[in-house]
Amino acid sequence: MKASSIIAIVIAGVLGFALIGSYVSYANYGNRTERALVAKNDDNQNIYANGSQKIFEIAQVPAMYKNDVKEVFTAAINGRYGEKGSQAMFQMLKEQNPQLDPSMYIKIQQVMEQFRNEFQQGQKEMLDMRRSYETALGNVWGGTWLSIAGYPKVNMKDFAIVTTDKAAETFKTKRDTGIQLQQSK
Repeated sequence: MKASSIIAIVIAGVLGFALIGSYVSYANYGNRTERALVAKNDDNQNIYANGSQKIFEIAQVPAMYKNDVKEVFTAAINGRYGEKGSQAMFQMLKEQNPQLDPSMYIKIQQVMEQFRNEFQQGQKEMLDMRRSYETALGNVWGGTWLSIAGYPKVNMKDFAIVTTDKAAETFKTKRDTGIQLQQSK
């Protein structure tokens, strides 16, 4: 066998090994990325479920507190004045009435803000993962190998962000109507 034949076989072997290595590398990348996207989507659902449940549970406390204050206040008034109230013609009293503690409302606001920030961060991470993967799918070399390996195997639309009706309408119409805060009545 001639030296040139041996060199050609070695070059073909190295080239074949490089091509197989490239294919395996991109197939592994596609698998890792899709598993990470699915896991991140599940994590976002977990963040959303836990955050909204936490807010719901904490929001019950002020109503319970209000009912307890009402019950204590009613018992105190009835104990002080009787069921019919004070029958005195003239009365000089200095009363200390129970107050609703505003710290409970502040805590609800803090939990809501923390939940929204954590959820927003999770959404950003998922979007960045999706962008990176879609870029790889669109690249000539990597996209070819990913396509040969059968990727994407997941529906990329399953990894869209969770949004609000207002945001969707604003982007649809390209018009922002501003945020209207509700006034207390």
